[in-house]
Amino acid sequence: MPLENTDAEERITRETMIGWNDLASEEPRIPFIVESEATAADTDEPPLDELITAATHEYLDSGMTYDGFSEHVRTTWRNAAAYDWSKLMAEPRSTGEWSSDANRLAVLGVMMQFAPESTCMMIASDILAENAPLSLPALRERINTPDGMVNTDLLFSRLIDNGTTPDPARIDMAMGILGPLEANAPTDACYRIIGLKAMLSLAMGDGEKARELAEQAIGYDASDRFASSVLDRLPETDPAMEAANVWENGGHLGR
Repeated sequence: MPLENTDAEERITRETMIGWNDLASEEPRIPFIVESEATAADTDEPPLDELITAATHEYLDSGMTYDGFSEHVRTTWRNAAAYDWSKLMAEPRSTGEWSSDANRLAVLGVMMQFAPESTCMMIASDILAENAPLSLPALRERINTPDGMVNTDLLFSRLIDNGTTPDPARIDMAMGILGPLEANAPTDACYRIIGLKAMLSLAMGDGEKARELAEQAIGYDASDRFASSVLDRLPETDPAMEAANVWENGGHLGR
């Protein structure tokens, strides 16, 4: 029986399957880190956007089967992303400094494409939950939740509506991870990160920034439930002011 795919995995798997004749014709599978280092120039580190692209190819190439997308590959990458997130949050970075651990960032960049809501739930919980930071098993439990089963209303009730004050230092550490991801991830993942950053801004009490980011995310994808949940918790804006903002943005909401 075919395994259940995420929408992105299913679409890419279906498109790729059309061009497959048999498994024997596959190209050798090379780890994305090795592939990126093999094409890197001189002593420069491989650019993060190229690493994310290479990691995405490896994830899809290793996971696609005739029966659908491999559940083992999906779970392995999600578990790795939880581990990498915990390691990135433990880095000795100064305030405002971006993480430079491109290999770990690349794994998270893949999950922001193929498991965006569960990845965002994991990250938000690790930053805003009363018992944060979460243990590695707890992080893995959240990121392995199918996206369709992520209850954003319940999540926001637990993390945003509970009246607790988040740790600014922990949010800053998270922003040092989300910043380079947003700057280098594919467009879909970039706007998912923007929606998550809107949630974190709301948690910090910056309603203006939260609205700005949420509207950017909604302007790209109206189905972004994290951004929608942010806007649901903000007072309605003056329609005249909203129209003026849309006009200033070239007739649409977005970056």
